[in-house]
Formats: sequence, C-alpha cells, structure tokens
Amino acid sequence: MSAMIKARVAKVTTPIREYISPHWDKVSVQAQQRWQRLEAREQRVLQGLGVFLVVIIVWFAIWQPLQERTARAEARLAAEYSTQRYVEQQIARVLQARSASQSGAQAVTANQLSGLINTLSNNLDIEVTRMQPQNESLVLVFNEVEFNRLVEFLVRLAERQVMIEAVDVSETNEPGVVRVRRLQVRA
Repeated sequence: MSAMIKARVAKVTTPIREYISPHWDKVSVQAQQRWQRLEAREQRVLQGLGVFLVVIIVWFAIWQPLQERTARAEARLAAEYSTQRYVEQQIARVLQARSASQSGAQAVTANQLSGLINTLSNNLDIEVTRMQPQNESLVLVFNEVEFNRLVEFLVRLAERQVMIEAVDVSETNEPGVVRVRRLQVRA
C-alpha cells in the first residue's frame, strides 16, 4: 500500500520538480555568483543580518505567541480559582444556615411552602417561572436569576427547614446570572 502511495506522490511531484528545477538552478547559480562577488566584510554583514532575521522570526512566530498563551491560561486559571473560592464560601454559608435552622427556626409545613416561596421570591426580586407540585415536593423553575440571589434564596429556605432535594443550574451568557432548570424542595 505504501508503494502505491509513493507512486502517486511521485506522479504528482515529478512534473512540479521538472518545472521548478531549471528555474531554481538558475536562481541558485545567480545567487552564488553574487555572493562571491561581495567583499568578505559585506558577506559578514549579510550573515549577521540573516542571523538577526532568524532570531526575529523565532521571537515573533514562536516565543511571543507562547508567552501570550501562557499569560491567558494563567488568567483563566486564576479566574477559575476565584470562582471556586466563591462557591466554597457560598456552600459554607448554606451549611451554616442549615445548622442554624435545625437549632430552632420555625419549620414550614407543606401547606405553607408555596406561600413562603412566593414571599421569598418577591423579597429577593426573583421571578419564579413555574411552580409545580410533584408528590410531596414542589418543583421550581427560574429563567434567569443572579447567582447571589439564588444562594440567598436557598439559605432562607434552609433557615426555615425546607429540604432542597435537587438543584439543576446552568450558566447563561451574562456573568453572574444562572438559569435554574429545576429546584425541587420539600417542607
């Protein structure tokens, strides 16, 4: 199979080589003649210029783009670490609220749950797109909500001993805003 590929490549490249070869030979001979007509000092200057051009090409074609990519990657990594720290802080806040709610906050009954959700969403300026009962739970959907308000909403639910059974959150194109596809809660 490789012999067949070599034959096809040779079939394509041979006419190209035959066309370029006389021209290349002519240009090469002319360049060598010009080079030999130059004085030794001029040859050294041109060699130095050639080395300088190679260094410039390596710098701008290889080194600088690598440095720029490295800087962008480091900036993205720092942003990811910042997001991770923020989420960890919010998790700690929710856990703290949950433990506080278990220590004596007034629990909500199943009948009061939808009223509590409406009150909290109005207080936090969150628009509940859909609220649907499912067995003993309520499933909530929010089109777009600021992440901080969502966390505050979850904290306040936890303070009232509302169990958060499932949360399905996705990002949006706007920074700091998320879409809650599904938030399942139970009293």
